[in-house]
Amino acid sequence: MFVSHMRLIVMHKSSSSRVGIQIIKSAAALMLSAGVAGLSAGPLAAGPREAGVWYDDTGKGAVQIEVCGGTKLCGRIVWLREPLNAQGEPLTDKNNPKEENRARPICGLPILGQLAAVPEGGYDGGWIYDPKVGKAYDAAITLVAPDKLQVTGYKGVKFLGKSFIWSRAEEGLELCETAPAAADPAGKQSAKQPAAGKQTKAASGEALPWANSGANKQKAAADTKLKPPAPTPAKPRQAAE
Repeated sequence: MFVSHMRLIVMHKSSSSRVGIQIIKSAAALMLSAGVAGLSAGPLAAGPREAGVWYDDTGKGAVQIEVCGGTKLCGRIVWLREPLNAQGEPLTDKNNPKEENRARPICGLPILGQLAAVPEGGYDGGWIYDPKVGKAYDAAITLVAPDKLQVTGYKGVKFLGKSFIWSRAEEGLELCETAPAAADPAGKQSAKQPAAGKQTKAASGEALPWANSGANKQKAAADTKLKPPAPTPAKPRQAAE
């Protein structure tokens, strides 16, 4: 009887140990799964690493890059070291090729747009506008370090372009109070429409800020051709002697 009783006690303890070990294993597996899920969800919840506020290469301005148009990135000026001109007035987009855009404030001005993620990393296929000269270029951005962003402007061929390094701004930077400017407040469309099925950079609703007035020039030239030549004034008749 005593031996049988001891066997029952040993069997009970062994069974309890197995159950305890199984519970510990299950809990560890749950914790590991939760940790992996948290790691995979973290970057997605935080958004693209390229998003944020960045000082440009001169340190005189800062651009906020954010998601717009679904999965693409765009950016606008949100800080200026010297926001006023010599007359004490806010800086404006005075070098813009479109006269109607020259009154737009630099603070809040869109200067990046339509940047799409590429398989090799970074974003490309977008545009960048330089208000200092009123010109625009194709653009690509690549995160080269956690707080360093390489911004490349080019015309068609990237390796012939020029790259600059932007630095991530510190938290708490006092941003512009001016409301963001519209990409193209005039809202004019180019006379040359894209072919069917072909999407241009402005087709998704984000107008290009440097859109030229070529359509107006063509229309003016056409109107000039249609105008009849001015009649030649008749010579006055001389009185007979």
